[in-house]
Amino acid sequence: MVRSNNAKAPTKTVQKFSENSNTQKNKTVDSCEIDPELFNREYNQTRKPSLPYGIIINDNPAGILIPSDQLAKAEWYAMPNVEELTTVELTEKVTGLLLQKARMLVLAFVPEYIRYKDIEENGELAGTFIGLYDEYRDYLDKKTQEVCSEHALIFLNSKNQPLHQIPIVVRFRNVALWSFKSAREEFYRNLERAFADRFGRDYSGKNDKWRSLGVLNVEFRALKEGEGKNKSFCCKTYSITRPTPANFHKLFLGQKQQKELIWGLHNSIAGFTDASDTGLPVIAAGVEPKVQALPESVTSRKGRNKLSPPRKIAQVEAETDSELEDKDDFSEAAEVEVEVDSEEDFDFDEPAHY
Repeated sequence: MVRSNNAKAPTKTVQKFSENSNTQKNKTVDSCEIDPELFNREYNQTRKPSLPYGIIINDNPAGILIPSDQLAKAEWYAMPNVEELTTVELTEKVTGLLLQKARMLVLAFVPEYIRYKDIEENGELAGTFIGLYDEYRDYLDKKTQEVCSEHALIFLNSKNQPLHQIPIVVRFRNVALWSFKSAREEFYRNLERAFADRFGRDYSGKNDKWRSLGVLNVEFRALKEGEGKNKSFCCKTYSITRPTPANFHKLFLGQKQQKELIWGLHNSIAGFTDASDTGLPVIAAGVEPKVQALPESVTSRKGRNKLSPPRKIAQVEAETDSELEDKDDFSEAAEVEVEVDSEEDFDFDEPAHY
């Protein structure tokens, strides 16, 4: 059976529509073209991220307070209920999750630097970055300046699973900084030794990326520092689980999937540790509340008589791990032998400002 082809030639209207479509398509292609010069690496620039933050509480109890809005910004997987939150009444009320015990990874940290304290006496200089501590330590003014270092942290549950998606930045200052640095460095050295002993390798120090897989199981406590009547509470790293060949697998996320997950988070903090004259601090300006651990009148007897009653802080119960009870003690009775700067560099007769 033969069928005749009755198809008609396209009309002028159809031809015109087709031509218009082709013209439009060509315009679309042309609009997507990019000047090849714009692909040059000279235009690449790593910028500091704006990350959620936690606050060191130099009071009793002491610890890391993550404000509620920062929990949301960090994409905390299981948001705490009201009973688990703590409201700290300082220069302003801050409600959040207070961590006195924590399992954490240190993805990166900024070298210690000096900045002006957030106090009225500093005027417009308050919060201004001065320079790296190693370079300006001889010029440190204890009354108006402080030594700081930001740490990008990932908090873990008892099964070493991340509790949030986006790293949280915590700014350690003065005594809290040197105490945590002592514990941190001693932990990493023990972790490197445990790694060598467990796998029969020669001991060697590791870089910060390798170390970022180490799980710090830390307890913070409020310990009084200073002399005579000028003693005040400081947040100190009281204990930390000591790595051994036996517990190494619980304190090091070295399996392939674990490593890829954690190292993947490094991309979200690209530019975090870049240090320059204008690059610090890395916490977004204007977002961290200016809070203080003690009333400003703490230095005068007359003022002390007018202090408000001790504030009540709800205790947060941290998960315990009965299999990780071997802890190094960093209290006054057992100091860590690492090279850190003397706490005499800092005053304790003034409130610690945030």
